[in-house]
Amino acid sequence: MTGKLLRLVTGVLFTSLALVGANLTSTASAAPAAPSALARTVYYSASGYSAEADQAAQIWNSRVPNLRLVRGGNATIRIAATNGGGSRAYPCGLGCATIYIDNRDVSAGNYALRIVAHEIGHGLGLPDTYNGICSYLMSGGSAGTSCRNVNPNAQEANRVNQLFAGGFQSLAGTPDVYVKG
Repeated sequence: MTGKLLRLVTGVLFTSLALVGANLTSTASAAPAAPSALARTVYYSASGYSAEADQAAQIWNSRVPNLRLVRGGNATIRIAATNGGGSRAYPCGLGCATIYIDNRDVSAGNYALRIVAHEIGHGLGLPDTYNGICSYLMSGGSAGTSCRNVNPNAQEANRVNQLFAGGFQSLAGTPDVYVKG
C-alpha cells in the first residue's frame, strides 16, 4: 500500500512540475511562420548516460517540430544510471518522466543510445510496441542486441508531434520497462 501511495504522490508531483516547467514559446505575430515557432520546450537532466541523453535529445528535436528538448532548467525528464531492475521510465505526464538506464542492459550488449532514446520516448507519450522490429524505436530490447537504430520512425515521430501540438495528457501509472530481446 505504501508503494502505491508513494507512486501516486510522485506522479502528482511530477505532473505539477511538468505543467510548470514545460512552456510554450510564443511569438508576437498571430500566425506563426512554421510549426517549430510553437515548439514546446521540455527540460531534461542526466546524472547518468549524459552524452547519450544529449544525443537522444538532438535526435528527437530533429524529428519532432513541436518539441524542443533542452538540458537544464526545471527538468521534467530526469535520467539516471542504475544497476538492476532493467532500464525503465516512469512517465508522470506529457514531457515528464523519471528514467533509469540499467548498466546491466548495456553490459549485456544493448546499445545505450537506443535505450536512452527509447525511454525518453515514453516521457514524450509513446508506449512500448514489443514487435521486435528494429526500425521501431519503441520496440526496445525486443529487437535484439544487434539493433543499433536510435531514430523514431515516421509514425513514432508524428505521434509525438501530435501530442505536443495539443495540451497535457496524464501518463502517470506503471513503469515502461526496456525488455531485453
